[in-house]
Amino acid sequence: MLETLMNSLAAVAIVMCIVAVGWFFARKGYIKREHKGLMTKLIINAGMPALVMSNILGSLDLDSLENPLLLIGIPVASMATTLAIGLLLAKILKPAPARRGGFIVMCAFSNSIFVGLPMNTGLFGNSAVPYVMIFYMVNTTFFWTVGNYLINKSGEAARGESVKAGFGGSLRKLLSPPLIALMIAIPLLVGEYFLRRDAHFMEAFAAFPAYGVITLVQRSFVKMCGYVGNIVTPLALLYIGSALYEYGFKSLRPDKDMLVSIGVRFIAAPATMILLCKLAGLSGTGSGVFTVEAAMPVMTQAVVLAASCDADESFVAAGMCLTTIGCFVLVPVLMLILKAMGLV
Repeated sequence: MLETLMNSLAAVAIVMCIVAVGWFFARKGYIKREHKGLMTKLIINAGMPALVMSNILGSLDLDSLENPLLLIGIPVASMATTLAIGLLLAKILKPAPARRGGFIVMCAFSNSIFVGLPMNTGLFGNSAVPYVMIFYMVNTTFFWTVGNYLINKSGEAARGESVKAGFGGSLRKLLSPPLIALMIAIPLLVGEYFLRRDAHFMEAFAAFPAYGVITLVQRSFVKMCGYVGNIVTPLALLYIGSALYEYGFKSLRPDKDMLVSIGVRFIAAPATMILLCKLAGLSGTGSGVFTVEAAMPVMTQAVVLAASCDADESFVAAGMCLTTIGCFVLVPVLMLILKAMGLV
């Protein structure tokens, strides 16, 4: 239990220290309002597509998993459920139009890599990595399709624009660089998985004269994407710190919408995942990782996306900070529940 507490504290402390640096830089005038547009463009148009390519093509190995389709299906069902809960609660609570998309996204999607990966490897060891990457792939796909659409709609409402953009307009908003990267990376991953299972093909491919060049180019591309993708989380956290300085600490004071979204993130999301793991017969590392991932804080990219769309970024930034701090208390309790239920 002490080790769990220390891992939780370390992951949270890293996030909050980088946010604090962003706050300090904004206070000193190093990060100005006019810089924020460049930061969001770098994150969304360069960093996120590279991060998607690096994580999916470089870190996710379907061959190491016994039943990849089942393992993909569980996070899909979990996120579809929490997304439906968020949509229902948005209808009931009627948050301001500018924050509606952010409210739903905060309910449904979690910080699966920057907080989730070190948290899970600290709790379960390196065997957690494939399950984290499965969750990340599903989480990122949902976020850059449904989440992107919802936050864009909130931005339109905040600007007083018509929300009826038509199919073509909606499609253009969905086709963001991160989603295009996903549309390339996932078919490549699945295709490689099935080709590797064909022994005759792999033998013939290994004998191909250009085999060495092809594998070198592939490794170099993934490595390059890793370098570029590494800017996403620290830059997003610096951005969040500067936004908190701009809006003041009063923005961290939770209102009704915030408390409900935190309740879904910390109670409904892990409870849904536990139920799905039970129904699917998944236990051990897989169920533990998926449940912890489902309870992770609000995505840092959600804040940047809200800012780029003119939605309520202060609401999402406050939610990200509050849920990150809350993880320190939640994760040890969650581990006790999982052990009591025999899921880890």
